[in-house]
Amino acid sequence: MNFFRSQTMGYYKLIIPRESAWNVMNELAELDCIHFVDYDPTLPMINRPFANYIKRCDDLLVKLSLIEHEMKKYQKKITYCKDVNFLIKNFKQLIKERSKASHTYLDEIENDIDKKHQQLIEQSTNMENLHERRNKLIEHKSVLLKGEALLGQSFFQPANYVAEGYVNLQGKELDDIKILQGSVKFNYLVGVINKEDQIRFKRIIFRITKGNAWMNTMDIESDQIVDTKNDDAKIIKSVFVVVYPGGGGSNVITNKLNKICESFQVAKYTFPENNMVFQEKLRQIETELVETRNLLEMTKNQVEAYLDDFQRIYQNSNCSQLEELKLFLVKEKYLYTQLNYLRVQGSVLYGSIWLPQGADIKVDQALREVQTNYEGLPTGQLQISPPEGTRPPPTYFETNEITWGFQEIVNTYGMPRYKEINPGLFTVMTFPFLFGVMFADIGHGFCLLLLGIYLCVYNKEIKESDSLMKHALIVRHMVLMMGFWAFYNGWIYNDFMSVPINLFGSCYEPGTVDDPIHKDEQVWVQKDESCVYPFGIDPVWMCVPNELTFMNSYKMKLAVIIGVIHMTFGIILKGINAIYFKNWIDFIFEFIPQIIFFTCTFGWMDFLIIYKWFVNWTGKTDQAPSVITLMINMILAPAKTVDPPLWGDGQSEASTQTAMLLIALFCIPIILLPKPLILNSQNKKHQAQGPNGLADEKKELYQKINEDSEGTQENSEIHTEQSGGGGHHEEFGDIFVHQVIETIEFVLGSISNTASYLRLWALSLAHGQLAEVFFQMCLNGGISGGGFVGAIRLLIGYTIFSMATFGVLMMMDVMECFLHALRLHWVEFQNKFFKADGYAFEKCSYAKVMQDNAVPKEE
Repeated sequence: MNFFRSQTMGYYKLIIPRESAWNVMNELAELDCIHFVDYDPTLPMINRPFANYIKRCDDLLVKLSLIEHEMKKYQKKITYCKDVNFLIKNFKQLIKERSKASHTYLDEIENDIDKKHQQLIEQSTNMENLHERRNKLIEHKSVLLKGEALLGQSFFQPANYVAEGYVNLQGKELDDIKILQGSVKFNYLVGVINKEDQIRFKRIIFRITKGNAWMNTMDIESDQIVDTKNDDAKIIKSVFVVVYPGGGGSNVITNKLNKICESFQVAKYTFPENNMVFQEKLRQIETELVETRNLLEMTKNQVEAYLDDFQRIYQNSNCSQLEELKLFLVKEKYLYTQLNYLRVQGSVLYGSIWLPQGADIKVDQALREVQTNYEGLPTGQLQISPPEGTRPPPTYFETNEITWGFQEIVNTYGMPRYKEINPGLFTVMTFPFLFGVMFADIGHGFCLLLLGIYLCVYNKEIKESDSLMKHALIVRHMVLMMGFWAFYNGWIYNDFMSVPINLFGSCYEPGTVDDPIHKDEQVWVQKDESCVYPFGIDPVWMCVPNELTFMNSYKMKLAVIIGVIHMTFGIILKGINAIYFKNWIDFIFEFIPQIIFFTCTFGWMDFLIIYKWFVNWTGKTDQAPSVITLMINMILAPAKTVDPPLWGDGQSEASTQTAMLLIALFCIPIILLPKPLILNSQNKKHQAQGPNGLADEKKELYQKINEDSEGTQENSEIHTEQSGGGGHHEEFGDIFVHQVIETIEFVLGSISNTASYLRLWALSLAHGQLAEVFFQMCLNGGISGGGFVGAIRLLIGYTIFSMATFGVLMMMDVMECFLHALRLHWVEFQNKFFKADGYAFEKCSYAKVMQDNAVPKEE
């Protein structure tokens, strides 16, 4: 079972001649079954033999990304690769048909990309310069036209200077200023400024000149000026004219205004002194604009011609040339990265690999194909070898579309040890169920179920569309199962958006009260003592005054029962792991006392809850004992007679509880003491053998693992060393402290973890109460009101009800229940048996790395 435990791994040595290293690695990377072991993880990649090839690939990918940016800028459609395996075969065929060495194809691509990239950069630079020139001409033309409209013809006429001094221009119109032109010399400042800076510019001008200046602006048409540094985005600019008194160009106001223009990066222009020069300048600018537009059009056509080559889909390809080149470079970079994991000695590369059981046959066949397909090239050799060091094999599980999401939940917390039981197998079943317990509602669960069915049925259509739903396709089966269990548990609670459904007919009917004091109270009488509601809770419980009390008690006890069963199963898995690895110390002195302790405490509490449910307390509810009180008295008054008893006279129940308590207390020192003492004794024995004895023992140990890793004592010893639980170099004090921590964590954790499962009750209660509040506040008034006004209230209320239900319950509450189910698996369930200190089997795969890069990045 490759999903219950990791696939069996074999350790091998790979020997490759350097002259055929590219060809051998190219064949091996297509197998998707090899995990390369880095010969020196501390050595930086830049100091490895093939680092230069990786750098070349990175540089070329950067150039292609710039070209891709230009293609998107010019709205060129890029056809992305949907089948990378087809492309891998094309690359292999293309390289095979060449008469040159296989690895030299990278040189050809590099030269081609460099040449086209340089040409594109030159043309893009020319485009940018032409746009800048065009912008300047448009600005200058706008200054002339807008300035004439603002200043008028009178400013073309020279004025006599009479006196220079302070002239208050605040609040004056331009016509009033023209009257003063004969007596006062005016200077002007004309330029172009960004519209967004216009208001700040006006305020600073006013403050600097203290109102002794007149300023006006006019906008330039928004579609004329483009920003060459921001993908030719349109810029809105304005022409401004500042008129101020002053005789020369070196007075104080002029200097201040020039500094302000520099700080705002304002383009300043001079205004012609007479109308003849004005018209001549306007004609000159118009002529240059026409020439610039023609050059821009020609350059744009040349750039698009270059980009069309990258857009084109060539024969025997399934994507654009740009995408094909990018994926080839990704493939080459990945190939040389894997080669860097091998040690180079002379003209030979040596490396270590992990292979799943049976994969060595595929590797041998691939090595023979290298010799067959490339005549004259030596091929590599594969040799079985004992592992080096104490690191165990990697963990590898085969997943599919259904199990992938649940396995990722486990892997996010930690990777299982090699051959350790995989929690992902049980998470597939328990995670959606626990989510359903918290999100239990017939209506809401059905909506989630419909979403899951829609994602599964229309999987292909959604994947090929631009819908946002395609991001949820990867977890569609998880959504389907979560919706199913929420729908199912909704029927158990008989809750349809806070409204019960009387599907099978209630076992109760309205009755009468003989007591005149309580005659107006509604009572329900059981039709028949043998009547039982067939499925779920009788809907009458949603209509009684003690509905909340009853549902709270039921859901709380159900949450505790589910939690204890879930954690007990986790402890049992720990015992199964110990048996598999033949770790009898853990089995006898940890698993057995732990399962007994848990059964005698919280298992006993579950028994009391279920037993109490089976007793008919009709007419004697005051005699029903509280389970919480029984559990408290079990600790504080163990020998005291139980009153009221759950069964018998209370003495037998007290004796049973006392026995359970004594057994549980006796298990604590068994968990604490024997294991560290035995491990300390084993450590002394290993130290007496000396380092040579240890080395020989490890060599034999690894040999056995490689021959058969289906569960051995040696395998368990490796894991013990790795986790620090009894390694050969640990002192007794360290071992004992570790065991003390483990014991305290288990005993106290049993209490806290059981209490943590009450979140199943709390979130179910919160979900039901929120649904009831939304129903009462939004719909109940309209339904009970009736008439035209009631219909209007119902229409408005239903709109609010729908939005609140979708936003709060179908979005926020789904995420909340998901996270709480996640926590119950990570903390409460997995910590009973799951060490999570393994490492993943990372297969060398062209298909995976190319598929990851074939998906276009979101803008």
